Amino acid sequence: MLKLRPVFLALTGCLALSAALPQAHAAATAGVLTVAPGPAPMTAATAAPGVLDYDGIPTVEHASAENVGGLMYYCDSHKLVTDTTVRSLGRQLAAREGIRTNPAYAWGGQGRLMLSPTVMFDITTLNRDQQEAICSRSALRGPDLLAH
Repeated sequence: MLKLRPVFLALTGCLALSAALPQAHAAATAGVLTVAPGPAPMTAATAAPGVLDYDGIPTVEHASAENVGGLMYYCDSHKLVTDTTVRSLGRQLAAREGIRTNPAYAWGGQGRLMLSPTVMFDITTLNRDQQEAICSRSALRGPDLLAH
């Protein structure tokens, strides 16, 4: 029974963290990312005029490396892409100092695209093709994000 204790503790910790992530504003404490409540993100139905491009998706041009790293995790885990570019980019970004402890990374991992430091868009409100397009466009930013 004592051999299972570390596994139980790890699972309990994962459950506690996953319960905290759906919140809106994040803060890093002692290396563990916790997310506190904040404003609701824009959705496909509530997007302000000019937020969505001609094809009905928001631009990814201003998303941070942290947010794109989280989005790559979201895209890979939801099987929105079939090649390994997204997974590779996500891992490379996540390996950089401070990326995984940044609140923007947590938001990206939940399918939230940060349009600015204070405005988020919930890509889960888009159809699957549009979500795939956001994943692909975010991945295209990879070389620029990795260069900085």
